[in-house]
Amino acid sequence: MSSFVIVMAILSYYQSVFGDMSELSKKSHVEDFEGVTVLFEALTSSSKDDNWQVFTFPTNPEGDNIPRNCTVVYLNDCKSWNKCRQTCYKTGATSYRWFHDGCCECVGGNCPSYGINESRCIQCPEPGWDDYEY
Repeated sequence: MSSFVIVMAILSYYQSVFGDMSELSKKSHVEDFEGVTVLFEALTSSSKDDNWQVFTFPTNPEGDNIPRNCTVVYLNDCKSWNKCRQTCYKTGATSYRWFHDGCCECVGGNCPSYGINESRCIQCPEPGWDDYEY
């Protein structure tokens, strides 16, 4: 019987700590950089990279009648806030968005409102954190 109590205590702990990762994926931190647009465009236009996913979509910045493309990069793996910041800075991004679930989005120069306000990293949050049934 004591094994059952221990298992239930562990499950309760996991639920309280990791219980609702979907709520964490809705919260984020953003920051601007000077950015190196040429570098960011070169990295995102090259062949598929196994470390990230690239999303490009049309946008029309305020006061500009010329449609432009917004390009964002989602890193596949979860990153700490600082690692996300450093990685996006090194890619030449003009800003980044770090989601509280660990997902990192590097944002290109023609993107309004820090890109896409949605956590879309393939392997983040880490598999299984939402799968527990209590």
